[in-house]
Amino acid sequence: MDAGKVVVWVFGATIAGLTAYNFRYEIGDLLHFERREISAEITLDNRCEFRDSVMIVRDQDTDAFAKFYGGVAILKTKERNRVRLEFDPKYDDAEFFGTEFPAQEKMTLIADCKNARKYIFF
Repeated sequence: MDAGKVVVWVFGATIAGLTAYNFRYEIGDLLHFERREISAEITLDNRCEFRDSVMIVRDQDTDAFAKFYGGVAILKTKERNRVRLEFDPKYDDAEFFGTEFPAQEKMTLIADCKNARKYIFF
């Protein structure tokens, strides 16, 4: 192979790898046809200045949510449904925009309030 073909091949492989990494959750959804009901045990790694009781975890597909007690929330959901951290709905003067992740039976979500784009006060 000449150098030009190698560069094109390496560049294409890099782009394909980055694309697969970016869409890894969606690819996982395509490979797992049946989603079983689970009770997800979600541990909160709270790196914010707020108490754990301020946060909830919400199932984005069903809108169900669970509160954290002792840093742990139990959420009845389906495997791979998207869940994310939010502020408890009773705090309607602020919103927290957590990243969505596929639900697993045991998982840890990180609340990091150092990123100013994650939460907004009204």
